[in-house]
Amino acid sequence: MKIAVTGATGVLGQEAVEALVSAGHEVTGVTRRERGIPVVEGRGASAVVADVFDAAALEDVFAGHDVVVNTLAHVPIGMAAMRPLAWREDDKLHMEASVAIASAAQKAGVQRLVQESTMFLYPDNGDEWIGEDEPLSVRNQAFRPRVREMRAAVDFATGGRSAVILRLGQLFGRDPQTTHTLKATRGGDQILLGRPESYITLLHHRDAGRAFVATLGARSGFYNVGGEPITRGRWAKDLGTEAKAKGPAKFYPEIAQAVVGTRLEVQRRSLRVSSVRFMSETGWRPLIGPSTPGWSRM
Repeated sequence: MKIAVTGATGVLGQEAVEALVSAGHEVTGVTRRERGIPVVEGRGASAVVADVFDAAALEDVFAGHDVVVNTLAHVPIGMAAMRPLAWREDDKLHMEASVAIASAAQKAGVQRLVQESTMFLYPDNGDEWIGEDEPLSVRNQAFRPRVREMRAAVDFATGGRSAVILRLGQLFGRDPQTTHTLKATRGGDQILLGRPESYITLLHHRDAGRAFVATLGARSGFYNVGGEPITRGRWAKDLGTEAKAKGPAKFYPEIAQAVVGTRLEVQRRSLRVSSVRFMSETGWRPLIGPSTPGWSRM
């Protein structure tokens, strides 16, 4: 297949590009800047510089492609996410660029859209399992960009076209957020939100890249994509082991967590999310978990 990937220079986008190329597909990586060209080409794809907010320009880029994979995101690192306007770029990408991408793909005759999304849209469900039919917790205005993005993908799936929305688990691996967390763990600093007994569903970047390949054979719809859920206490121990720290990663005290705001509140939720539907549909399985030695260097 001929596949275009937007956000191709991001951590998630690079993994998607490399996995798709390895699977034998002809891949075009879309980058917003000239300096992204060698990054895309280094993963084995052809690079195109384009404004992801310009639907007309994207229509030209997408012409002749079978699939568009949108991995665009710009998540602030650590507690910087509490700063005013820290999420402005991420919001704009989901609210405006994702809509432009879906519209351009439709006009260009693309038959399939794969849209990155997140499990953090689910409500806290304690130790109960969460499937794709669980109602989302997105009433707050902060989630409007993600909701608008999903609506654009759903609207694309008409007239014989298909759209696959992947609700990805918390990503970990060789990315800035994980690097920041491991550094804090080594230093003995408080870094984790939530409670030790609550659940987290993790997804290594390599496995996320493979998931994008797996979507090519999936039916339209929403799919959860993550590894086996573990408690946050277990995650704290795994971080300590990977960081070669003196002990587990430390949690922020409850009094501090109470004032993190809506954006980071989602990281306090207990999310025991099932990916059975996606695994049954595609045969995909996670290969790298938080107990896999050396996962931060993979």
